[in-house]
Amino acid sequence: MPLPKNDVPIYTIKLPSNGQQIRFRPFLVKEQKVLLIALESDDDNEIANTLINTLESCLIDKINVTKMPIFDFEYLYLQIRAKSVGEVVKLKLKCHDQENTYVDYDLNVDDVKLDKPVTKENTIKFSDNYGLIMKYPTVKSFSKAGSTTEVNFALIKDSIQSVFKDDQIFDTDTVSEQELTDFVENLTQEQYNKVIEFINNMPRLLHKINYKNPNTGKEFNLNLQGMKDFF
Repeated sequence: MPLPKNDVPIYTIKLPSNGQQIRFRPFLVKEQKVLLIALESDDDNEIANTLINTLESCLIDKINVTKMPIFDFEYLYLQIRAKSVGEVVKLKLKCHDQENTYVDYDLNVDDVKLDKPVTKENTIKFSDNYGLIMKYPTVKSFSKAGSTTEVNFALIKDSIQSVFKDDQIFDTDTVSEQELTDFVENLTQEQYNKVIEFINNMPRLLHKINYKNPNTGKEFNLNLQGMKDFF
């Protein structure tokens, strides 16, 4: 006689970017194991790809998580993690003024919020009739790159939805990777800085922690940001 199938609960959340309701189930033990192995590898590309595969497996409503804004992806991961292994992440925070001294900190993932509201202003004008329509970068931007410079360049390319000039609109989904690369490389520094400003001002999951060394009273500040900090 076969063992009974395990009943897995279903939860619903709203994505920060657009309020879309998403149904999901918790991580299974086998998926949690794979996630922990990816974290131990300390390989950003492996971690990103493992998270993508795991989140897609956990979603009841099948959507392409690689096309989500990165903050939606991170928020979804946190919510699934909370329902899978608990709302509290136990952290050990290093006191940098004293060797081998750490402070225990319980982080409730429900306290992690976007640091700024989602804006609908996504046009960058280089002139009156020439500019870019922007979108928020996705997790794929980070999984494509292997260095800080490559990450920044991948973010820029991933953030350009279309280019407009006069009455023409050029959607980046219809051009080759090389053509988009050439376009970005030929931006002026002023134009490039405007794109960087858009990326720097996008919402991020952020949690600020203030703590002190119990032995010396020295105070420290720590900003947790990104999935690796909340793993």
